[in-house]
Parts: sequence; structure tokens; C-alpha cells
Amino acid sequence: MCRMILARGDFSVQQVMEAARAMCCGETARHDGPITKHPNGWGCLWLDNGKVRTLHGTETFADALPGIDTASIRTHFLAIHVRHATLSKNRGVQFSHPLFRLCNSTPWYLMHNGFLPTVYPHLGLHASHFDSEEYLEYIVGRITPEDLTRPYLVGKMTKLAPGGSSGNAFFITDDKAWAWQWHAEDTPFPHYFTMHMYRHGDTQYIASEQILALGEACHWRQMQNHELHEISLRE
Repeated sequence: MCRMILARGDFSVQQVMEAARAMCCGETARHDGPITKHPNGWGCLWLDNGKVRTLHGTETFADALPGIDTASIRTHFLAIHVRHATLSKNRGVQFSHPLFRLCNSTPWYLMHNGFLPTVYPHLGLHASHFDSEEYLEYIVGRITPEDLTRPYLVGKMTKLAPGGSSGNAFFITDDKAWAWQWHAEDTPFPHYFTMHMYRHGDTQYIASEQILALGEACHWRQMQNHELHEISLRE
């Protein structure tokens, strides 16, 4: 299980990084889930003159943040992911998000919060190796960005056998991003899997938790289950 945040428009890179650190440490956890701290690696993605840049690490984001040159990152889009590994075997930099897949000449990136252990049969696999990696392939393996719609995603999730908790995700290409909320209807932790959206002026955030340090509560709202939000990354 994980926490993640994206920012689009007019925002402070340092403040968004600090918001991710706070989620990593459980400082903003006001939900019903048993997990508050997310220490098992991290990843950042941002646009630099139209090109995607990424950083990954295996330590806690709180430990990594002082060593990141945030002043050098000037961007209108930033996404950060901090992990709590569901399975201890899936720890290491190769499991840190964003995950990457090149499909039909489109570079796709994924940040995922949840556990989806029943995706693998749809890929012809005999067992699951890493559910988030399998999720990315399952969703984007045969599509173009124009195909990533709410009906498509709902249909794909409906085909999965029970056993997964959440498919909350940021899908990102070099000119679009999508925030997708999906959690099992019978989850005991619906608030943990509810993402929050902020919009005020030219600033937009979507985050796993409402972070009032980034903006007043009146500008935040909860995303609905099965809601898809598309974001243009073009200047």
C-alpha cells in the first residue's frame, strides 16, 4: 500500500516534496487504514521541457529528501510515490514507482496504491511476480492513450477475480496524466483508498490524503470510486 501525490500548474516543488514526506511519515494520516507509514522506497516523476525525468530510491522518502536538489527542478507537473510494500519480497529499487512500459511507441508510467494479486492470469502467467507491474501491462498493454477512458477501466477491473484491494493509479505519458480511483466495494478501509483533489486558480493537486499545508480545505474534494480524471501536461 502506498501514498502518492501529483501537482499540475502553479506550485512549489519544495512544498509538494514536503507533502509527500509528511504522508510517508504518517503525519497527515486521517483515515481508517492500519498503515500510516510508508518506508519502503519512493519515486518522483516530473516534466523538464516536455521530457519525463524520474528519480527512485529504496530508503524512506524522509531520509532521501534532504539529498534531492529540489531547487533545480522547475516544472509544471510533478508526481511523487512513497511505498509500503505489501509483500516483503517486493522491496528494492526495481519495485519503486513510477513503473515504466513502452507500448505502441507510447512511454507509459504508473504510480499505484493498492494490491492486485489476481491480475496475472489475464497475462498468461502461472503466478504473480509483482502485482503493480502486472497491473500496468494489463491496462496499457494493447491500447493507445485515446483508449484510456472510464468505461475501458471499469470493464478491465470488472474482469478481475476478487482478492484485490485497490487499483488507485496515476497513469502518465509525456503529454497526459490520468488519476484513476478504484477500490473493492467491500474494502474495510474505504477512506484509506479515497484520493483527494484540490483545485484553486492555476494550481491542482491530487493526493492520497488531504494535505492542508498545500491549500485550504474548501478547495479540496474527495474523488468518487471509479472516477477518472484526465490532465493535459502540455504547456
